[in-house]
Parts: sequence; structure tokens; C-alpha cells
Amino acid sequence: MRIFGIVFLLCLFAFGVVWMRIEINRSGRTIGQLQNEVEIKEARNQYLELEILRLSSPQNISRLAHEKLGFVQQEPDKVIILKEK
Repeated sequence: MRIFGIVFLLCLFAFGVVWMRIEINRSGRTIGQLQNEVEIKEARNQYLELEILRLSSPQNISRLAHEKLGFVQQEPDKVIILKEK
């Protein structure tokens, strides 16, 4: 009976070690997947920040104002500045 108890405890210990190893591997895969997602999102964020800079540049705004709205740049001598009363 004593040997059965020792064998049972050894089997229980081995099962616990195997289970913990499986959980460690699963956690490692999850961490790897999350790191990949972070890298993808950081790259997308960097692209979007560059796109914001490109679209908000004065040259781009001027070009869009001309193409889409028909605005034209006036000569400085044709601009009249009105003063407030």
C-alpha cells in the first residue's frame, strides 16, 4: 500500500510538471502573437502619422483648394485688408 501511495504521488507530480509545461508553451505562443499584433499596429500608426503630415502640408492644402474648390492664389498687390472699427 505504501508503494502505491509513492507511485501515485510521483504520477501526480509528473502530471503537474507536464501540465505546467503545456501552460508555459501556450502562454509563450500567446505572448508571441500579441507582440506581432503590437508590431503591426505600431507600423500602421507610423504610416498614418506620415499620412497626416503629408495631407496637412501647406502644398497639399493649396493644391486641393485649387483642384477641388477652384481657389486661386492672389497677387499680394490685389489683396485688400479691411480694418475693424
